[in-house]
Amino acid sequence: MALISIVFYVLQFYQDGAIVKAIGKAFESITVETFSLRYTNFLIFTYDTIHYYRNSGFCWEPGAFGSFLTLALMFNFLINDFKLNKEALIITLAILTTVSTTAYLGAFILYFLRYRVLSRGSKITIIIFAVIFALAIPNVPFLGEKVVEIYEQDIRDLKELEQLSVYYEDVERQIPLNRFASVIFLYEQFNWKLFLGVSNQYNEYYINEFNVNISNGIMDFVTKFGMVGLMVLLYRYGKLCWAYLRKTEYVCYSILILLILSFGEPILMLPICVIFIFLPTFKKQDFSALSFDYRSKYLPLKRPNTI
Repeated sequence: MALISIVFYVLQFYQDGAIVKAIGKAFESITVETFSLRYTNFLIFTYDTIHYYRNSGFCWEPGAFGSFLTLALMFNFLINDFKLNKEALIITLAILTTVSTTAYLGAFILYFLRYRVLSRGSKITIIIFAVIFALAIPNVPFLGEKVVEIYEQDIRDLKELEQLSVYYEDVERQIPLNRFASVIFLYEQFNWKLFLGVSNQYNEYYINEFNVNISNGIMDFVTKFGMVGLMVLLYRYGKLCWAYLRKTEYVCYSILILLILSFGEPILMLPICVIFIFLPTFKKQDFSALSFDYRSKYLPLKRPNTI
C-alpha cells in the first residue's frame, strides 16, 4: 500500500490531480462517498486538493496515513533485526511524502532507536541527535511553526465555541476541535473523572451537549478509559516491545513513538493501538524462527513451547 501510494502521489501533481480524479471517476463503484468536492477517493488512495503536495495514501488525510506507516515501519524493524530492507525503504519514502509532523517525529525517534539498538553509540552521539532535534523544531515550518499556529487557533476556537456551535448546527456538521483544543475541552468538561474515565457516558455527553468532533487520540482514550486505562495500555505495549528489545531505554523510545502517533486522530488510538493490550499474550512464543541476533543474546537457552 505504501508503494501504491507513492505511484498515485506522483500522479496527483499532474495538472492539479487530473489523472487521479479521472481514475476516481472511472471507478465510482469503489469510491467512498465523502460529500465534498475536495476529495477524490477510490479505496486505495485519496487525493485532497487542500493537501495537494502531500500523500494521503489509503487514509482520509496525510497525518493518519503517516501514523499507520510509522507503526508498520516499527513492526518491520522489530521482526527483521532493524535491517533497512526493501520494505523499510519503501515505507520510509512514503512517510516522507506525507509531510506529517507526527509521522516525522515518530519516524525520527524510530530511526534513533534503530541507531541505539544496532550501534548503541556514545553519549556524545546521543547529545548530537538531541541538539539536531532541538534545532529542527523552531526552524522547520511544519514542526515548531505549525504546532504554535495550531495551538493559537485552538485557543481562539474554544473562546468562540458558542458562536461556532450556532454556525455548525446550521450547516448540520460537528464542530471540529483540533489536537490541543480537544485536550482542553475534554479536561474542562470531565476534570478529575479522567482518572478512571467515563466510558459510554462520554459519547452521550459530547454529542448531546456539544456537537464537537474530537481529534486527539490520547485524550479520547483517557476520557473513555481514564489515566488508569492508558497506563494499562502502555504497560502491555511496553511488555511487547520488551520481548524484542530487552532494554528499558529502548522500550521508553517505543512508548514515546506510540504517544506521538496517538496525539492524532482517535481511530489511531482506539481501536488500532488497543491490539497492543492483547499481543503480549503471545510473548511466550518460540523465537527460534526469528534471526534477531541482538534479542537472542537475552533469551534463555531453554525456550518455552510455542502457543
